[in-house]
Amino acid sequence: MKDAFRHKGPALVDVVTDPNALSIPPRISADMVTGFALSASKIVLDGGVGRMIQMARSNLRNVPRP
Repeated sequence: MKDAFRHKGPALVDVVTDPNALSIPPRISADMVTGFALSASKIVLDGGVGRMIQMARSNLRNVPRP
């Protein structure tokens, strides 16, 4: 990354990300929670229980703990 920022002009950086990672905004509204619940329900009802479990496992590590 340092080399890419030092380079004058465009640079290509190959970044590997988790496809199941959720982007969580600093403030969450009730509409966002409702939309997520609806989306998750549709995935589960469509037979994607395993997909939802995998997403939950991927994102539990990002939940702050007291």
